[in-house]
Amino acid sequence: MKMNLSDRLKSTNDVLIHYAPFHSMLTDWGKPLEDHLSDWILKHPAEYQDAILKSIDAGCDLVSTSTQSSSPWRAAVYGLEDKVYEMNYMSAKLAREVMQKDRYLCGFVSSTNPDFLEPVGNLTYDEVYEGYKKQISALMDGDIDAVMVVGNHPDESAIAIKVAKDLADIPVIAQNVYYIGKTGYRTMMGHTPAAGCEILKKAGADVVGASCGLMKEKENDFAVPGQTHYYEGATELVREMRKGYDGLISIQPNAGLAQVLDGETNYPALPNEMAGEILNWIKEGARIVGGCCGTSLAHYEAISGIIHEYNRKNAI
Repeated sequence: MKMNLSDRLKSTNDVLIHYAPFHSMLTDWGKPLEDHLSDWILKHPAEYQDAILKSIDAGCDLVSTSTQSSSPWRAAVYGLEDKVYEMNYMSAKLAREVMQKDRYLCGFVSSTNPDFLEPVGNLTYDEVYEGYKKQISALMDGDIDAVMVVGNHPDESAIAIKVAKDLADIPVIAQNVYYIGKTGYRTMMGHTPAAGCEILKKAGADVVGASCGLMKEKENDFAVPGQTHYYEGATELVREMRKGYDGLISIQPNAGLAQVLDGETNYPALPNEMAGEILNWIKEGARIVGGCCGTSLAHYEAISGIIHEYNRKNAI
């Protein structure tokens, strides 16, 4: 019998490896960047399942339903409001069909873009709650192991966490998106890492962390103007989160800042560069590690080699 995700993190020393970022990775399977992610998955189920299997082979312990843009609000932008249940349910169901028993399927939920929770936006608490309920209920019907909440607005994420906990006794991983500025790391709404973590913890998240965002400017002599090295900034960000939060931490930075070269989108962080920083994330307290936008299967293969050796040496 598979151990519950939060129980495994609490009862073992295992460091787990995040899901592959299919929102950028599925371009390798022919997905146009401008297409709605879940709608494309429903039209290309074999490619989606193949990507999942290859991400597992690359070492991922977690698999994402890739439904971050399948809330009622974000689906409406694409005219897909009537497909919210189908997109969430089928993305989970298709993933479940090819899941391995020792991996975890995470139902992915994100911000309410293009609108926000009042007073910043026009959405009421009840509207946000019911919208997330519609989405998360469909994901649960598709048989997920955990809910993944990632967003720019911690107060919205807190509502999604409450919905998940109200619906079922299910682990929740919640990650804020942080940006580096003159005053340090902040969410889009101005929360420090400590304050952002506290909001998610109080809402009931089992694991709290950070993903995506803008984590650090390059500072060496070979810097490209505007280029970032997110994987090194992630170490500092984990340290900042740990200052105000003593629970389980996850971290999932981008593979650098996207650049268009010869008409193709590229990310500058090489697999060995990102993997070389992994042990520093763990040293600062991270228990789930991986990469977000631009991270490839090669990145995960490099990461998994380090994590598997670390887990072997630190098993209890």
